[in-house]
This record gives sequence, structure tokens and C-alpha cells, in this order.
Amino acid sequence: MRMHRLALLPGLLLLALAACQAAPPSFGAAQDSSAPAPPPSPTPPPPPAAAVTTAPAPRHAPRAAPPPAARHAPPDLAYLQAALDAALADFAGVSSYVVVDLRSGARIAHNADVALAGMSLVKVPILINAYRALDGPPNVEQTKLISQTAALSSNFAANLLLREIAGRPDPYAGADIVTQSLRDLGLFNTFIAVPVEMEPRPDRLNSYLTPANQRTDVTTRPDPYRQTTTADVAALFEMLYACAEADAGPLRARYPDELTQAECAALLEVLQLNELARLLERGLPEGVRFAHKVGWIDDTHGDGGVVYAPGGDYVIVMTLYAPGWLEWEKSAPLFERAARLAYAHFNDPDAYPPAVLAAPPAVTATVPPTPAPYPQALVFGTQGIGLTLRSRPGGEALAILPDGSVLSLPPADEVEQGGVRWRRVRTADGLEGWVGAAYLLTAANRP
Repeated sequence: MRMHRLALLPGLLLLALAACQAAPPSFGAAQDSSAPAPPPSPTPPPPPAAAVTTAPAPRHAPRAAPPPAARHAPPDLAYLQAALDAALADFAGVSSYVVVDLRSGARIAHNADVALAGMSLVKVPILINAYRALDGPPNVEQTKLISQTAALSSNFAANLLLREIAGRPDPYAGADIVTQSLRDLGLFNTFIAVPVEMEPRPDRLNSYLTPANQRTDVTTRPDPYRQTTTADVAALFEMLYACAEADAGPLRARYPDELTQAECAALLEVLQLNELARLLERGLPEGVRFAHKVGWIDDTHGDGGVVYAPGGDYVIVMTLYAPGWLEWEKSAPLFERAARLAYAHFNDPDAYPPAVLAAPPAVTATVPPTPAPYPQALVFGTQGIGLTLRSRPGGEALAILPDGSVLSLPPADEVEQGGVRWRRVRTADGLEGWVGAAYLLTAANRP
């Protein structure tokens, strides 16, 4: 049975949430597997004021939202990046963030393409695909599953949504649909190979190679069964916002008959009820709307979504990883500080002292990429197995290239051998070889 399409009605949503809170434990606010439950409404002391350095940290972050008339044009996002980098400089682990100005499209990022445990952040694409499956008014039970997954982060409800997405009682099939939808949207670093808190099956692929988890320079030792990146989570919230606000963007373009503007708006609305654990939310003034998803396991905490602010809406996604164990008392103040800095940047005309704005922000310059000498292609459609790079058509294996890998296409004709069309390619690190041409996505064959 397929689910039915209709934006959640406020009254029905409230009824569902009331039912969630009174439900037995299996329907309650289940945390991510193996995660320590954070203290209720954690209220650690505010972080100490940052020492004065050359980094342009805002003078203060207001606790009260300015009136709508106080809208101003924020300075270059590089000033915020310098402030965030200074705030996170002493964190003994891997920090990652993305901030996007939804008016201009400008963005800043740090470690945005580092593979992370999916935690409950992967419930965002589950919810998007649940709305894709709707084709009429939802009943109370279906509404309850959506609200439990979004607002209470129930793992049990998320797995039931995967069954609904699959159209049959198989959450693993639903997970495959969600992962494929992410590939369709150009997001190759997020996947769900095994439903949350379920066991891997011997008859199926239980992990995926991605560009992010093949990096060797930095690692968070992510869960092999469910992964994401802050870049992918930020992109999903950007897509939801464009769909809800302008009836535009990749979600509407890719699923014009499956996902409506009203459904995107309904999903962002229910995500505003997510108060299971306060991380970024701690640093926002009372009354500021924040459509977001939070997730945590023993060594990784994350939060991200859309902030609806008087000075302009923006996306902020942040994660922290510490080897072995991440103390809530250490992570929560850093999330709060980051949220305050971002809110001040977009809303407070006096966030930065004049002397700071008079000088270029103290951030590391980004070297622009060298233009590719050859046409480019993406590895696509290997179902997570990866594409084998060989020394010659059908020859010795040189490397496994995960879905999403960017390859150059030197001048060469395709070769037919053993019933396979082979194409010579070059990897980003200069390794050359041959691959099956059927698994290359180029400008000519992009769907």
C-alpha cells in the first residue's frame, strides 16, 4: 500500500505528537544506536569569551531577535568563517560545518566532505522520500510516523517509513530507494545500507564506497552502514527550502509529479518541532524558527537545518567528532557558540567592530582548482560496489573508484572487449587506466 499525499494538517500533527508522547517505548524518542542519552535539556555554562586575536570574531551575539525593520546586508561570509574557525580552533577532534546564505547563495564550509556517521541526520532523506510516496491524505498512523521521525527522532518510526517508501514490508528495500534518490540528486556521500538499529543481511550490500569515505587525510571512523557529510545535509536543506519557498530547485525538477511545494513546506514545518536535544538551537534567540535535525552517537554529535531569521534565512549544519567519546558538556557549548556567531552575522549590524571590517578576514586563502585539461565524468550506477580501474581492457585491477568519483577523459576511442565497452580515464591523483564506459556519467548522457 502506498502512502497518501497531502501536507500535514496542523491539528492532525498535534494529535499525532500527543499520541507519540503517550505511546509505548517502541514508539518513543529512541536515540541513535549505541548513543549516550544527553542530560535532559542540557544547560552547561556558556563558553568563555574568546581571547582577542587577529581572527575577526563578532563583538557579541544578541539574545533577542531584532525587529523585522532592522534587516541589513551582512558582510562577506568570510568574516563569519574566520570567527567560526577561531571558536573551533581548540577542539580536540574533527569539526565540520557549512553555512549558506539563502538570499545570495554564498556559502562557507570546513571539512564539509569528510565522511560522518549518518546518525539521525539521515532521517532527512527518509522524510523527503516518505513525502514522495504520498498520493493522498495521510491517515493518523502515517502522520504519526512522520512526526515521530522528524520531531522525536524515533528509529522505529523511521524504519516503518522505509517500509512505506518501499511499498512492501521491507525496510532494506526502502533504504535502497532513499540511497538511489540521493544519487539522483547528485549527493554521492550519503547512504543508508542498513536501516537504523537493524542487522546487516548476508544476502545484500551492507556498505558503500563514497568519495568521502575513501579519503585518507582525515577520518571520523564513520558507521559503515549509514553515512553522510555536512555538505550533503546542507544541500538537502537548501533543496527543501527552494522547493517550499519558490516551488523550484532540484527536488521539484527531479520529482515534479511526486513532491509538491506544499509537501516541502510541511516537512520543514514539522522539523521545527525537533527539540529532542538542543545543540545549535541553544544559540538562537527565543522565537526564531529553526527547521532542523539533530543526531548523536558516542563519538559524533551533529545538528543542522534552516534558520528563519529577520535578517535573512540561512542554512547551518555542524558536526563534531572526538575519538572514542565526545562529552556533551564539551560539544554543546561549541554548537551554541557557532549558532550565536552565525545569527549575529546575519542579523546584527554591529556584530563586527569597524576595525575588523576594515581589514580582510583572517582566513586561509582557497587556491582555485586548475581547470581540467580534459572532459570530466562521474562514476555512477555501481550500486555502492565501485568501478574497477584496470591497466588495460579486462586487465589487472589498479584501484576501486567509488560512485561519485570525478574522472578525466583523455582523448581515446572506446574499446569493445569481452562484451564490455571500455574507456580510458585518469583519476584526480593522475592514475590512468580503463573502466567500463557504462558506469560513466558525462554531460552527453546525464539524465
